[in-house]
Amino acid sequence: MRQNGLLAESVGKVYHCRFCGGLRFPETIVSTGSRMLVTYVTSVNQNGHKGFTAAYEAVCGGELSMEEGHLESPNYPDDYRPNKECVWKITVPDGYQVALRFHSFEIENHDDCVYDYLDIRDGHEENSTLIGVFCGYKKPVDIKSASNKMRIKFVTDGSVQKAGFSATFLKEYDECSSLDHGCEHNCINQLGSYECRCKIGYELHSDGKRCEDACGGKIDQPNGTITSPSFPDLYPVNKNCIWEIIAPPQYRITLNFTHFDLEGNNQDCEYDSVDIRSKLGVAEMRKHGVFCGQRLPSVITSEGNSLRIEFNSDNSVQKSGFAAVFFTDKDECATDNGGCQHVCKNTIGSYVCSCSNGFTLHENGHDCKEGGCKHEITAPVGEIFSPNYPDYYPSRKDCVWQFTTTPGHRIKLVFDEFEMEPHQECTYDHIALYDGTTSEAGFLGRYCGAKVPHPIVAFNNQMFMVFKSDSSVQRKGFRARHTTVCGGGLRATSTVKHMYSHAKYGDQNYDNKEDCDWIIQASPGENVHLTFLTFELEDEHDCGYDYVEVFSGYSDSGPSYGKFCGNTIPQEIVSINDALLVRFRSDDTINTKGFSAAYVAIAEESLAENSTGDNNSFSYSFSRGY
Repeated sequence: MRQNGLLAESVGKVYHCRFCGGLRFPETIVSTGSRMLVTYVTSVNQNGHKGFTAAYEAVCGGELSMEEGHLESPNYPDDYRPNKECVWKITVPDGYQVALRFHSFEIENHDDCVYDYLDIRDGHEENSTLIGVFCGYKKPVDIKSASNKMRIKFVTDGSVQKAGFSATFLKEYDECSSLDHGCEHNCINQLGSYECRCKIGYELHSDGKRCEDACGGKIDQPNGTITSPSFPDLYPVNKNCIWEIIAPPQYRITLNFTHFDLEGNNQDCEYDSVDIRSKLGVAEMRKHGVFCGQRLPSVITSEGNSLRIEFNSDNSVQKSGFAAVFFTDKDECATDNGGCQHVCKNTIGSYVCSCSNGFTLHENGHDCKEGGCKHEITAPVGEIFSPNYPDYYPSRKDCVWQFTTTPGHRIKLVFDEFEMEPHQECTYDHIALYDGTTSEAGFLGRYCGAKVPHPIVAFNNQMFMVFKSDSSVQRKGFRARHTTVCGGGLRATSTVKHMYSHAKYGDQNYDNKEDCDWIIQASPGENVHLTFLTFELEDEHDCGYDYVEVFSGYSDSGPSYGKFCGNTIPQEIVSINDALLVRFRSDDTINTKGFSAAYVAIAEESLAENSTGDNNSFSYSFSRGY
């Protein structure tokens, strides 16, 4: 039969002691750690014994011989008791040091720490070398002894009490004392590890060991090379490098990238980026662009004799970075406009003269004479100006602009400045726009006066614009930007026509965040036959990123023929009625070559002959060799 009794146990250790009967206990029982388990056991025939009473108190200090452990002020995280003195003597194995790291620290504050404080020494004796005396609310930095012993004394007075402290200690080895740490310049020991640092004028390579010339700085050489830190290895995280190339007065700087690989593909470049600006004065900058991704930026020429290149990396993805060559060249246009009557443009080793709108270059290559004013524009993006802009346009001037862009895309014209002779019906000086190739096409609007016209969008891939001035009043004229807008209405006929995912198809990948809807319409009694000729979009299992989706009819409420992405060319599609809706979407990351397609109108009789009996399944005899 088990006897009545009391068992005191130090948690995690062996039994400390067991008591029963009427014996007197020792005055105190002290645990070896921060916890004690007291178990009271009675038998079934317990016969009215009084039991026991005991008082307990958290005591502190002691000798700790172990590789690592935890220290806390008495009663932590509650306030410590007044008038306490605790001394811990810590010993770790020979050949190591004692490292102490605080996790929280709140001890009554005093400039000289004369009330409550921690006294830490390098050794076990009261007169061992003092490491420091600490109080207040700021956590001490990591502390390390020179030997394998440390003495920590915690003292409180009788007045103010605080939450105290919590800390861990561990054995620490100085990796920098060996010769295999790998640091090229300086090795700095840290708790549980070490880090390499470089001398002034150098910075750490992305491998964390080698040192290289610090990035950025002023450059006054006539030519040279700029590379991202650690190139051609991965650049480091959280870098900010600024180079300022300074050329002599009347010189320009040309920058040509030979390698470019930075995190990011979106237009904002909010992760890693290269920002390039011409410095025109103390506080004036002219921005050339912010670049990221893998596409080489075009050649950049400064607008003054100073060019500023800023490289930034964040704390995540690293790439191989960039390399660029630069050289300086005298700007012949800086003196007397190079002798050009109108516009002087500096080129490498030379210069060229050009003329304002409505003028042509004279045979002498410098002067300008009034010339023809017919412009055929096929570039997807650009600017147009009235004759002689920004000066007043000439009198009795007739000019035309014929815009043409990629099939399946529309011309958009946005006026930034507009000032012409006003008239209620724009009878005198004016511009007129038409939806086609001549003034016989659909009318889009006539404008004059000083009110800037709203953006004008054609219904197809062509637009015709006319400018006329009479013999009397002249004004500044206009400045406008032309771009392309995807989507719109397409007319399917018996002649095969083509459409493309984006205006620069074949030259560049499609842009981020494309949002395009095309309605391909045939005549009543006909159907639309759509064949994809090339197809390359970002691939994803459910086509959730970039995709093409085709619907029968004029809206997405009609039956869908499927959502397509990746590199597999979709099947040929024939509309159920006289129209198809083709939808193209792209997200803000990966972009690829896009797609091209051909469409043609076919008679319903041909459709009936080729039908397999299912309204959505057809057997086609058309090939992609249109």
